[in-house]
Amino acid sequence: MKRQLISLTLLLVAACAMAAPRLRDLDIHVTISRDGSALIRETRQMDIDGSGTEIYIVLGNLGDSELSDMSVTDESGSSYTFEGAWDVNRSRSEKAGRCGIVTTRNGYELCWGLGQQGARTYVCTYRLSGLVRSFTDADGFNFMFVAEGLSPSPEHVLLTIEPQDTTRLTDENTSIWAFRYRGEVNLRSGAIVAETSEPFSSGSAMIVMARFAKGLFAPSHAAEGTFQELSATAFENSDYLGDSGPSAWEIFLLVLFFVLFPLAMVILYFYYVWRMRRKVFKDLSWWRDIPYGGDLQAANNALNAFSYLTADYNNLLSACILRLIDIGGVSIEQHTDARGKTKSVFAIHPISSDTPPPKLIAMVHEIFEHAAGADKILEPQELKNWMRRKYNQSFTDNFVQTLHTKTSLYQYHDEIEEVRRLYGLRKYLKEFSLLSERIVSELSLWKDYMIYAALFGIADQVIADMKKINPDYFGMDSVAQQMADDATLPVIRSTLHNSTSQAALAKAERAARASGRGGSASWSGGGGFSGGGFGGGVR
Repeated sequence: MKRQLISLTLLLVAACAMAAPRLRDLDIHVTISRDGSALIRETRQMDIDGSGTEIYIVLGNLGDSELSDMSVTDESGSSYTFEGAWDVNRSRSEKAGRCGIVTTRNGYELCWGLGQQGARTYVCTYRLSGLVRSFTDADGFNFMFVAEGLSPSPEHVLLTIEPQDTTRLTDENTSIWAFRYRGEVNLRSGAIVAETSEPFSSGSAMIVMARFAKGLFAPSHAAEGTFQELSATAFENSDYLGDSGPSAWEIFLLVLFFVLFPLAMVILYFYYVWRMRRKVFKDLSWWRDIPYGGDLQAANNALNAFSYLTADYNNLLSACILRLIDIGGVSIEQHTDARGKTKSVFAIHPISSDTPPPKLIAMVHEIFEHAAGADKILEPQELKNWMRRKYNQSFTDNFVQTLHTKTSLYQYHDEIEEVRRLYGLRKYLKEFSLLSERIVSELSLWKDYMIYAALFGIADQVIADMKKINPDYFGMDSVAQQMADDATLPVIRSTLHNSTSQAALAKAERAARASGRGGSASWSGGGGFSGGGFGGGVR
């Protein structure tokens, strides 16, 4: 009997869950007229049960915008009778086949009767004046097209915004941003398309902000202030960075550069690089000392400047790890686990405050230290998780910015001799095996040579040459032995390379999105919007 009661209870719970109303799909199509007004068509595909009497759409924060021409149809093609002012205090049967408007203190509610139960499709169409408004610096809007607190919450939302005439929205005349939902916003086939990637949850809404070049529309409604001020309000607490996009003058300069002069600029650049490289590599000799005072980042900047089109930072990160081993900030040690098995681990240690390392190396050490946790043993997965965590985004962004220093070939006119020493050291290390022995005093530089070999991307070859020339060296120097580790070190190095690359890509994506080129919507932000509000759905 008890088992039957449990089964009956589960069936009742399942039946109640299945019977709840569902908003399976919400498709909103917005057609913008030349004067900035919009014809909005909202199509709802729903499952309706016996609860509630009507559906309503919340439209608030409209300012002086006016609502007109409301109509509703359903899957049968029937047009609902428009009543004007809507009486919410009626039965379901009295509201069936009818629609109307409730005027609220903050705007309007567009209402219609639910009618019969089952799978239903409702299409509500209305016109709204002043969607696009004229600002002093641009035209545009920041509008909540789907209100927060909509019940039932939509499982999928697709919003399409396009001009009424043959005007096409492009990257050149339109910048776009979106807030308060999981999904993306992009320009597709001349239209703005915002779409969710997962169902609405608590706090979800759909706000889209668009900035149009002057002349694209001729808005009949003017807005106070500038679009720059509106976007600044919208960006507050969002994960967008930067401003509302390039100015018309910046766009003109970009077009001028990329359309009129590309071929000439490329030719001149390659000729200039060829001349500078010729000054460095002509009659290049070996150099045995450490250039740039041991500053790895300054050396890497020079290497990047004298390459043609590529810049490498992974070799710099590898060199930073070896430098940390050299100064005692990290070490590779043998630890015995709970099962009695001994394995090599990557241990993190404090760095002496008497000789603080350069900023980049200190940041790598700080990342390792935080990721390793209380036991100070760094696992690759710990490092990956720490650098991926959003809570650490500010630090990783700063780290990426510190790592990716921008250098120009022009700044090395007066440093040619130092650059020649740098490449002379690379030549010396690449040809390290040509001499059969090294003087004893030179052994003191071997750890530095290993670090710079990593910077040059030839560490494996140089270490192999060292072992041939002096096979006892790595047995006598434990630090050098750790720097030559070919088991634990490559895993940590690879994880740091990959995690840094992902952090850089994420930072670049946020910057691109912030410039108005579309991409993922910001879950937070969007303040200063018009339209929408809270509520709506079945009641």
